[in-house]
Amino acid sequence: MYVEVRNLNKNFGSYEASKNISFGIERGKLIGLLGPSGSGKTTILRIIAGLETADSGEIYIDGKLVNDISPGKRGIGFVFQNYALFRNMTVYQNIAFGLSIKKEDKKYIKERVTELIELIGLKGLEKRYPSQLSGGQKQRVAFARAIAPKPQLLLLDEPFAAIDAKVRKELRTWLKQMIHKLGITSVFVTHDQEEAVEVADEIIITNLGSIEQIGSAVEIYKNPQTAFVATFVGESTIIKDFSEFKAFKRLPSGAKAIIRPEFVEIGRKGEIQSELACDKGTITDISFAGSNWVVTVKIGNTEISGVYSLEKDNLNLGEEVTVLVHRLYLFNDNKVEIIENNLKSDITSAYI
Repeated sequence: MYVEVRNLNKNFGSYEASKNISFGIERGKLIGLLGPSGSGKTTILRIIAGLETADSGEIYIDGKLVNDISPGKRGIGFVFQNYALFRNMTVYQNIAFGLSIKKEDKKYIKERVTELIELIGLKGLEKRYPSQLSGGQKQRVAFARAIAPKPQLLLLDEPFAAIDAKVRKELRTWLKQMIHKLGITSVFVTHDQEEAVEVADEIIITNLGSIEQIGSAVEIYKNPQTAFVATFVGESTIIKDFSEFKAFKRLPSGAKAIIRPEFVEIGRKGEIQSELACDKGTITDISFAGSNWVVTVKIGNTEISGVYSLEKDNLNLGEEVTVLVHRLYLFNDNKVEIIENNLKSDITSAYI
């Protein structure tokens, strides 16, 4: 592993920000630290950067222990969510700043900065100041400034947080392409699931100072290992009363389940095969989701959502429909299990 974090612990008073955190990152990979506010992801990033000191644990970069090495000597580039550009410096001067601090040759600085301005697509804007740039342009300058000294590792703290939605989506694609093109091992912090899925090669999900799961976006989405991951990633409804659903009445008491919209098939009478495995529900909400309708139905006292094709005749509020729940995630004591609808299939469960 190019970067290794071993048994990292950090407390702020009585608050445990990091609890025995361990993971590795392969060279050239782009890793997303994903979690809600207060989950500990930014603390991990800042400890790797040397901006915070761990109470215990070790950080290795390219096989070298860096715990006692100052931030400026760790070979790390850092991109902040608020850009942190120098307002009194031009685009050129901002990008050149780290190279000037290192007292690089002026000819090399000019060549390197010119190369990076071309790379980030801001040729012709070299003499502009941050106040004359858009949010997306500022973030590109911040990125170029961070990679100008050719760091071993690039860290990005909520890099798209201060940018509007349309530009954010464009910048995500650009950033991923740039990082892979340059081959820089990178870690970025985000609380946005869509952002993590679009950008990261691998995702580390944090919660309450601990790591819940590590894996690709597909692995985490399809095979959540904890109840937190199952509820945090993707849309979901938590089910407490299994008696509402005929196919799942025999599930253990005290357990809870999660149903995602893609697990639910909704239709009028005769539209769904295996009607013996279906329940009857009443439509309580219909919302347009671009490629389909998201339909909320009430079965007994429980509401769940499913998708409905735009190609079919429109459904109506209050209409009674047939509902087939294909599967659900059952969790008990934080163990997650996939349960299939046993009235339509002989496969009743598959352990994650």
